[in-house]
Amino acid sequence: MRRTGRSRALLASGTLLGALMGVASAAVPAHAADGVCTGAASVQNGSTGRHFVYPINVANNTIYCYLQFGHTGPGVRALQKNMNSCYGKKLELDGIFGSDTRNALRDVQGRIGAVVDGVYGRETLAKMKWARYSNETGAKYDCAGA
Repeated sequence: MRRTGRSRALLASGTLLGALMGVASAAVPAHAADGVCTGAASVQNGSTGRHFVYPINVANNTIYCYLQFGHTGPGVRALQKNMNSCYGKKLELDGIFGSDTRNALRDVQGRIGAVVDGVYGRETLAKMKWARYSNETGAKYDCAGA
């Protein structure tokens, strides 16, 4: 089969498009499979009379979700509040994952031995200490592992 200039251009375009699509799909981070933390929920801590407040993925009602720069909402606010309560940060509880929240998270990740990427996900969840609150008064009790 004889290739003309046009068929070579189409072949090159198709090859380039395929390569770009492959790069785009390879660039999707693993934590994205968990979905974005779009809410926050109180989770009972056994029979201790205390509870944790975690960011959650409302769509599937799980604590396995992620947050990163640009996200907004109650999940971000829960993460900000926890970093203030357990790690001495002074973030505004605005529910906006901006540069201050990302920088605070990177610092916390470094302190807890997690990958320092500024993205909240399963590893950070598991390694962070979380504020425990009294069921009776709502007051912070202490910070403990998840």
